[in-house]
Amino acid sequence: MSEQLKSTDNSSAWDMQPPLRFPEDPNQYSEAELQADPAKRFHVNPEDFPSFAKQAEMGPKWGDRAKTLPLDETMGRFVKSTADCIAVLTGEDDGYRSSEKIPAADHIIYLDKSARPVSWLNNVFWDAFTDKPRPKHSYLAIDRMEWFARTDTPVDSSGYIKDADGSSHVARFEDFLKENVSDEDIARIRALYIPGGIEDENVEKIMATPTGLEGKNITIVDEVGRSGSTLNIAKYLVSRAIPEAASVNGYTYWDSGTQVGPNGEHQMRSAPFWYDATSRAGRGIGDVNEASFAKRYEQYPNPKTRAQKFGAIVLGEYINLAEEPGNKSRELAREIKIMRKEWDDGHIIMPHPEHYNDDKWCERLESQGVKFMPDQPNLPKNAYISVQKDIINRDPIIK
Repeated sequence: MSEQLKSTDNSSAWDMQPPLRFPEDPNQYSEAELQADPAKRFHVNPEDFPSFAKQAEMGPKWGDRAKTLPLDETMGRFVKSTADCIAVLTGEDDGYRSSEKIPAADHIIYLDKSARPVSWLNNVFWDAFTDKPRPKHSYLAIDRMEWFARTDTPVDSSGYIKDADGSSHVARFEDFLKENVSDEDIARIRALYIPGGIEDENVEKIMATPTGLEGKNITIVDEVGRSGSTLNIAKYLVSRAIPEAASVNGYTYWDSGTQVGPNGEHQMRSAPFWYDATSRAGRGIGDVNEASFAKRYEQYPNPKTRAQKFGAIVLGEYINLAEEPGNKSRELAREIKIMRKEWDDGHIIMPHPEHYNDDKWCERLESQGVKFMPDQPNLPKNAYISVQKDIINRDPIIK
């Protein structure tokens, strides 16, 4: 009887303990346990990241279907992409793994819609990866398909161009009929960068008006690249609109990976989860809608809104985020802020960066109890490769 009472008492005492925030919460482990098995340190709460938990990737073989990634791997990938992007934008790119050294940006242009969340990530994580001030930024809605159509470039609805032999290829910048870009369209883009706006829509006057970007380095950021045509079209348009700039450069945020088919076909393995050609929601901005800016100018006539009306061919329509289906944009912004806190708390490990400084990266690993060492037999648990294998082999969150 006494043993039975003892068992009951112990069970009740255990039930009274506060539950863990989530089963793999790193805060449940002692520092000694984390040092013995550093991979335990790198867990985030799935309930905090319903959007990021959807990130998927296709396998390396042609025909492999997309599979959801483990959330902790996804966290690391986005932190790495953000650190790399910031390093390029600040001119702190290590360079030896880069094919092209881009000068530090004086102004950043993010391409709407899909690169707008990249700006949110960069803004939230900026001071985590650099001491340099964050440059001013703007957004331009430049879509390759819209500009292929605007210039009568013969591209079909799938983004392909037919060759003379009857075959076809993905449309590239080399196919873009840039000679069909009008001077007026170039002036429309420039008008958006004239401080204070424009008093009239005279093309020659607009092209002669200073923008404040004379002698400055501009970097255009796109979220993902397939053929590179979108980014190159954007670089071409901005270079013509602001010819006084010292340089106009391009950078792609996300490494999409590539599947290569038996006949040389190329296909991206992944894109950021918010990239969705079927839905406008989740990126904080709408599609190009010239009528909405014309109406705005009617309601609030001033030089700034006139510039926006004139340049509306490259502006996404403002949307009421409170009315967005599922509050997707606000949810994404919320998750990015939580991600920064998890990074500061040491619960995210960054994969080997391509542009961010190697020494800083190794120092960060050391502070998290992880050693960067060559692959070799019997690697210890605190080796970077061992920790990464543990994270990559975790179960994805599938709902």
